[in-house]
Amino acid sequence: MFLSPKLIVFIVCLTNLSILTQADDFSFNPSQSFDPDFFIESNLEFTLLHELAHAVIELYDIPVLGGQEQAADQVALMLLLTDQRHKGVLRPVTLNKLLAISGEWFLEWQAEMKQNQAVYWDAHPLTIQRFYDVTCLAYGSNPDILESLRKEKWLPVERAWNCDLEYKKTRQALAWLTKKVSHYQLDENWNFVKKNKPPQGFTGQVKIVWVEPTRQSHKDMAKKLKNFKSLKYLVAQTNEVLNLKEDITIYMEPYCKGPDAWWNGEQNIITVCYELAELFEKNAALLPGLINEGLPE
Repeated sequence: MFLSPKLIVFIVCLTNLSILTQADDFSFNPSQSFDPDFFIESNLEFTLLHELAHAVIELYDIPVLGGQEQAADQVALMLLLTDQRHKGVLRPVTLNKLLAISGEWFLEWQAEMKQNQAVYWDAHPLTIQRFYDVTCLAYGSNPDILESLRKEKWLPVERAWNCDLEYKKTRQALAWLTKKVSHYQLDENWNFVKKNKPPQGFTGQVKIVWVEPTRQSHKDMAKKLKNFKSLKYLVAQTNEVLNLKEDITIYMEPYCKGPDAWWNGEQNIITVCYELAELFEKNAALLPGLINEGLPE
């Protein structure tokens, strides 16, 4: 069997994790991440943040070092890490989101390896690299609290050594980016704070268009996705914080050739395929088995 326990021990450790701070009892229960709707919603939220990051990079002509796909990943992950902090520590709901997202990446990597379909030349980092990137940024956000996880060796010391610096640098980059594209700024508590009025002429808005599906499975999925509060919140927050000269339209598309999402800079369109949400739904059902398979003997 090609499956390496070392690669999935991150998920295993989160399954058994209870994080306690000195300030108060702050526990983490991973059961939420195994809920299919939560799994789909978390990965869809990351997908939209990733594609919106592409839009911002292109529309504002933001210089990028290290590849735009990796930059978009980092922006999306850091925005998730800023969400709902509790006395400087990530809230359990955010940790569950990270578990759902990292679990999806590992399941995709597992499928690629089984089918010998890993694409090494693609602009996107390998899914297993994305798995380790989210782990490192999460650990780097509060290594004192999360050190017990590293001791379980889901994050090798060679990578963990500089994760706090990696997080700090990425956080500085996001703060710099925010000043370029928003009339909000990130304060010392890592909250968005309104500093001034939006500049004149920046009246663009982000909106979602639900393309009517014909397949019953897509109709069921559309009904599910429309009920996700995080999608409405994401669009509302983006429109509040981001300064846009032009509108951005997110098309929820039922007529794709496969699971995918992409940004089209020529038309200012983000397309998200229903097949991608269906892949998330499929992998949500596989996650418990993956964890059980990776438990140490």
